[in-house]
Amino acid sequence: MPRYIMCALLATASAPTLALAAKAPVAPKKTFSLVKLQNSYKNTQGLETDFVQEVYQASLARTKTSKGSLKLAKPNLVRWEIYEPEASVMVSNGRKVSYFTPDARGKGKGQVLERKASELQKQPLFQILTGASPLGQEFKIAKQVEVDGPAKEHRLTELTLEPKKPMGDLAQAILRVNSKYLIEELILETQSGNKTKITLQNQNLGAKLPAQLFDFKPPADTEILRN
Repeated sequence: MPRYIMCALLATASAPTLALAAKAPVAPKKTFSLVKLQNSYKNTQGLETDFVQEVYQASLARTKTSKGSLKLAKPNLVRWEIYEPEASVMVSNGRKVSYFTPDARGKGKGQVLERKASELQKQPLFQILTGASPLGQEFKIAKQVEVDGPAKEHRLTELTLEPKKPMGDLAQAILRVNSKYLIEELILETQSGNKTKITLQNQNLGAKLPAQLFDFKPPADTEILRN
């Protein structure tokens, strides 16, 4: 799977003054409803959001940060676009997934990797954000606390979810959810030590997305690799 889809998280220490100012995590008053969270995404036909992704690779002890946008439309249409630091795009039309890197071969010559869409549909990130994953059946809440949001302007419910059955290399998923049952941060941790943290910004549930966004046509002179 290309580097901009695979997993890992950023673990940075806050400055002491900020740590003192932030509210400590507190136990919630009631158990969070995973069904209600799932329905927030399941009951909408489209999602459009900006994101910041921080990928930690354990084998290299290295974190890479990227920024971009994500567009989802039912049933299985996806456009995941990286703007910086290096442009790339992944597009699924429900039948195949195209991973396009504009300068993969140097001198502006692009490359496309084509895969079956079913591979992407199994990824936890897209399962959760489309509401396809029955969260209450597939995960147990190992921990639930209230924490500050990214801007510390409001509190979020932080859920540490552990798979009830093996899910490939996934060890746990940490979701930070606001009062509207929208995920503001999602962290995926693998058994191998890789972590991915995705911060979602400017979410638009119910977005009406034109079909051409999910119809990828590679530029001329693009190398196409199929599997």
